[in-house]
Amino acid sequence: MFVANKVKAATCQDPLGSCLQCDERCKAKHGPTGQASCDNRNQLCTCYYTCGPPPPTPPKRKQCYGGAGLCSSACNQNCAQKYIGGSGFCETIGNSSLCKCQYPC
Repeated sequence: MFVANKVKAATCQDPLGSCLQCDERCKAKHGPTGQASCDNRNQLCTCYYTCGPPPPTPPKRKQCYGGAGLCSSACNQNCAQKYIGGSGFCETIGNSSLCKCQYPC
């Protein structure tokens, strides 16, 4: 026996104002499956579309840190060359000012 799991999506509605180009505006806003309906008495367009949960947000990219020696005016440039997507900043530790790099990993 074969059983298919079906997900029943909810139908949402979006009032779009006047009926002028109702179907085109509905599809432009909610995709090709949007169904436009014009209330002829009130001349109001309503768009019906499949709604659901918003798409998941992509995970935040982890930030890694590395060193690029002593701090100088070229700290940011050095980090950009050393690490893909890297940026540099100076950080004082004790009596030393060091160039630290931050980059996605």
